[in-house]
Amino acid sequence: MFTIKKAGIDELPIIMDIIEAAREHLKAAGSPQWQGGYGPDEESMEQAIHQQICWVGLLDGYTVAVACLVSGEDPVYTAIQEGSWLTTGIDQYVSIHRFAVSSDFAGQGIATRFLEALKVEALKVGYRDLRIDTYPKNYGMIRVIEKNGFQYRGKVY
Repeated sequence: MFTIKKAGIDELPIIMDIIEAAREHLKAAGSPQWQGGYGPDEESMEQAIHQQICWVGLLDGYTVAVACLVSGEDPVYTAIQEGSWLTTGIDQYVSIHRFAVSSDFAGQGIATRFLEALKVEALKVGYRDLRIDTYPKNYGMIRVIEKNGFQYRGKVY
C-alpha cells in the first residue's frame, strides 16, 4: 500500500540516501541538475523537516520517495521567462521541490503515485495552483510531471 506523510527527523538518513542516489543517477545521465554543490543537502532537508514541508512516500511502510511542498512566493518562479503562469500576483500557490524516488523502486510507478498524492494533499489545505519544475534534460521527471496533468508554462532558472 502506498501512503504519504510529513517526514520525521528520524527519516533524515534514508531521505539523504534517496537524494544522493538521485544525484548520482542525474550525474550518470549527464545532467548538471543537483551537481557541484547545488540541490538538496542534509542541512536544508533537516530544516525542511523541522518546517514540516518535507513529505515522504511510503510503500508498505518503507520510505521510498521524498519531496517538499513549499508555500509562498518563490523568487525563481517570479522570474519566469518565455511563458507565464496561469495565475499571477498575490495568488497563493505551492511549489513541489526536491522530488526524488528511491532507485530501488525505479520503474514501479512510485513517482507518479507520489506526485498524485502530493497534489491531493495540497488541494486538501486549499491550494489550487501547484507548480513544479525540473531540468530540461531530466526526461524521466518531465514524463512524470506531464502524466500528472501539469502543463509547461515557461522557463525558470
